Amino acid sequence: MAGFGCLGVVVLGAVVALAGVGAGLAPTGSDTAEPSAGATPEAASTTSSEVDAQVALFHEERARIDELSLEFDGSPVAWLVADFEWLFRQDELMADPSWQQHSAQTVAAQTTTFREGLEASVAAAQARRVNASGSVSEGIVDAAGRGFVDIQWDAATTCTPSTETRRITGCIKKGDSLTVHLLPESELGEWASKFTVVHELAHVYQRADNASYLNNDGDYKALLAQGLFQGSEEVMADCYALTYYNEWSLTNGDFTTGYGHVCDENERQAIRDWAATLNAPLG
Repeated sequence: MAGFGCLGVVVLGAVVALAGVGAGLAPTGSDTAEPSAGATPEAASTTSSEVDAQVALFHEERARIDELSLEFDGSPVAWLVADFEWLFRQDELMADPSWQQHSAQTVAAQTTTFREGLEASVAAAQARRVNASGSVSEGIVDAAGRGFVDIQWDAATTCTPSTETRRITGCIKKGDSLTVHLLPESELGEWASKFTVVHELAHVYQRADNASYLNNDGDYKALLAQGLFQGSEEVMADCYALTYYNEWSLTNGDFTTGYGHVCDENERQAIRDWAATLNAPLG
């Protein structure tokens, strides 16, 4: 089976599978910048004024970023929209006057770039919330991610290649946690499409959980370590979908989906608790 972000469906005996902004900054010098021996008081004052202007620009950009962040406040994918850990580190650095002397201009410029990228993400999300395809799958994705999660109908060419016994119907790629790749609903039918998209959204939420920690070690990993969901991210994604739809079978008509384990009530309660910490929807 393909790695993180894939699911399996059996059709008439054949298995079908569903299959930040800016780096942190570091000081470039070990000492606070000082006027040269020949510098006049006026020169030192001008330098201080320039630093103050850059600090003011930084705070203006931070205020605009805070305003933009209201667009995804409480969203389960908020930590994937931009590299907020980087931004918070800049907040700490810019509160240090000695650091301001070194790099206020650089930090202010990079924060402007951060804000511009966030504006682009927000604009794209606003345009994406309209369910352009009119499909059930896109409606689920748009509602879950408020437009910050994209959907592409290109699983056949983007995801892990299918085999004779396993057909890849959806995936989340390693380098892009905010795009769900699916096969068209016309190829799968409504039930398989609905299960696939929610399974893949569970993987998006797992990645958001990871992104909320500096060590990239989300809370769900503790659940896997306890032996829940057979210790598998894929089985957990199945359980999320089963809990979402209150289903107790991985089979519907001629389709059997997933990784073979129907989670019990204890595992479903773990899903509910985990989803609540992320504000992830459950039906």
